[in-house]
Amino acid sequence: MLRLPGASDVTAPLLEPLKRTAVEEITEGGEDHGHRKRRRRRKGGEDLSWEHHHVDNRSRHGEGRQMRRFFIGGVMLLGLIVAGLAIFLREQPKPTPVSATPTDVVESAPETVTAPPRGDQAVLAEAQPLAEKFLAATTVDELLPLVRHPDITGPRMKKYYPDGKVAAPGLSRFNPGQQVSMLGRLRSIPVITKDFETKPLVVTETPGAMKVDWESWVGWSDMTWDEFRQTKPSAEQVFRVTLSPVDYYNFAFADDKRWQSYRLESPDREHALYGYAEKGSTLDQRLRPNVDVKALPLMLSLKFPAGSTANDQVEIAQFITEGWVEQDSEP
Repeated sequence: MLRLPGASDVTAPLLEPLKRTAVEEITEGGEDHGHRKRRRRRKGGEDLSWEHHHVDNRSRHGEGRQMRRFFIGGVMLLGLIVAGLAIFLREQPKPTPVSATPTDVVESAPETVTAPPRGDQAVLAEAQPLAEKFLAATTVDELLPLVRHPDITGPRMKKYYPDGKVAAPGLSRFNPGQQVSMLGRLRSIPVITKDFETKPLVVTETPGAMKVDWESWVGWSDMTWDEFRQTKPSAEQVFRVTLSPVDYYNFAFADDKRWQSYRLESPDREHALYGYAEKGSTLDQRLRPNVDVKALPLMLSLKFPAGSTANDQVEIAQFITEGWVEQDSEP
């Protein structure tokens, strides 16, 4: 039968204390009383502190063998990876070397890249026989292969020479003063015709051969000067003129505070008009020659004012270019 323990009974322990296997440090009464520590050791003098583990020789040999196996295995695995990478790279297609200049640029270079202008001696050597043929031509058909922009110049020549016949001026002397003017690929070379007229002949290099600028040679304009004066068109017409400042104001342009007047002379010097531009305007500033220049060869767009009664008073509508040669636009 179970019985509750009395006050005088001794209770039996529920668990038996574990035997200590490590060093026990027993302090009697604490360090404050100056008692020495007593240390009890196991037989054989083994120190089983957690900081010092006892390992026998067999364990040491086992760990060494295990480390060698790991090392050898790692070396073999690294060798397999390197060998596989080498095979992979060897089987890849070799890249095509990249040229410094792309193929499409090289192939299109002849169409887009032009040679630099040649020296004067080389130009003159080709220009002289061209000038001889050009000034000896007696028909439009003979002139056409010698001129630049034949698709544009051809219809103009047919209008300028209605019967297709050309009065050939002939060549007396080529470049008598040994003076050549250059603007881009254009060369202006003085020539003396058979009737002793000295004129500039403008030539230009084109793909295939050198050509003559026919328009500047004859002083081409959209209308003849006689037709322009008779019809008095209010629509703009392009003319090649020689411009010089004058002090003349009349008719629709009598207000000298508003207008600046200029004399406009035809290339053959047989006709003249008075042209006007708004004083102080950008157009006026472009037209006005320098102090030391008396006259300028220009291409201008001209028109008559509406209802004009005078046949020699025109408005200068636009400045086209300086000189009488239309330059090709840059590619």
